[in-house]
Amino acid sequence: MKNQKSNWLLDIVILLGFLVSFFLNLTGLAFHQWLGVAVFLAIVFHLVNHWDWVKNVIPRFFGKTSGRARIYTLIDGLLLYGFIMIIETGLVISTWFNLNITNYEVWLDIHIYSSITTLLLAVLKVGLHWRWIVKNAAKIFNLSPAPRLAPHGLTAASQSSAVSRRDFLVTMGLVGLGSALAISNVLPSLKKVDASSTLAQNADSIVTTQAQPTAGATQTQAATPVVTESPNAVPTATAQATAAPTATSAPVVQNSLVCYATCPKRKHCSYPGGCGRYSDTDGNGLCDLGECS
Repeated sequence: MKNQKSNWLLDIVILLGFLVSFFLNLTGLAFHQWLGVAVFLAIVFHLVNHWDWVKNVIPRFFGKTSGRARIYTLIDGLLLYGFIMIIETGLVISTWFNLNITNYEVWLDIHIYSSITTLLLAVLKVGLHWRWIVKNAAKIFNLSPAPRLAPHGLTAASQSSAVSRRDFLVTMGLVGLGSALAISNVLPSLKKVDASSTLAQNADSIVTTQAQPTAGATQTQAATPVVTESPNAVPTATAQATAAPTATSAPVVQNSLVCYATCPKRKHCSYPGGCGRYSDTDGNGLCDLGECS
């Protein structure tokens, strides 16, 4: 009983911590990073605590075992792989190491998509083990149902089935609602990352396109001198001075989309940014360092 209680509490802590980590706007970046490491360490402890089970199940996966056991093992393996991807990508884009990575948006997308996929797998695992969850929750919190008289025509078996169905709906309803809120909270971050990447690409292409005609016009103007012929046969000093090409300055094209003067990574990042110096004084959800002045 004590071991089952410890496992139940540890699983609940992991699930709740994982759900809270999706709400970056509430926890802040610093707490989000520490929470992610804490959840991963709890998963490692859970794995070590069940290492004997792992050693017994893995050899049977390719041998004689039931289909349900294979499904459970496969889901557990995918969950472990998902959490490894989350912690790996999270450390790469974290402010602890402040790595100068050019493809920051790709790492952030992998981090978010792997988190969403892992959460969906966790919901599936809860659905497969809901009886164990409800049973241990009732024992831990002394939630034994009070005896009730069965209505006329309703057997004890059918009454028990109705209670089990209600427990399943309550369990999956709570977990599903929390997961839906968590996923809906990170989806806007994906849209901001895509919009920021598109804006940076468009700005670079506009600068390149406008720089090429400017250079061509300057070269054409320098190669074509203006010569004024004098009516006299012998050119005078005035005519010679007139024949010299007039030096004019090339037109300077100012592009209002070039906004990377103060951004060290030439980006227009959404929260939390890629350099650890995110600031948003105008409240538009984008870092001030990459905004047009």
